[in-house]
Parts: sequence; structure tokens; C-alpha cells
Amino acid sequence: MATSQIKTAGTDPQVLADLDAVMERIMTGKSLDPAMSRRIRERAERITEGIRQKHGELDIAVQLIRETRDDA
Repeated sequence: MATSQIKTAGTDPQVLADLDAVMERIMTGKSLDPAMSRRIRERAERITEGIRQKHGELDIAVQLIRETRDDA
């Protein structure tokens, strides 16, 4: 699906350009440009830190694993 088919109101144009480039590379099997990889990784780290700041550390996986083991 091209990003033109996705509702993009308020989305940073650079994010949309990166999304298009990543989707193109997935379809063609080509590797990502190092600068693009770095930009995407840095953006993901900023988003992750923002979630941590807002919600704190979420450690739900450990609890779910323990519950699963207890049921066995």
C-alpha cells in the first residue's frame, strides 16, 4: 500500500518518505541506505523514550510468562 493511500494528516513528510523507501526496499529486497537506517533508529529511540517518560517502564511480559507457567 502506497503511503498516498494512508491517512497522513499531521505526519512529518520525512517520516512518510522513509516509509515509502522502506516499503520499496522490502518489495525489491534491497538494503536500506545507512543514513536512512540511522534516521529511523533514532526516531524509534525518541518515540520509545517518550513512551517511557509518559507511562514509565512497562514490564508486562515477565508477568504474562509467570502467569502462563503457573497455569501449567
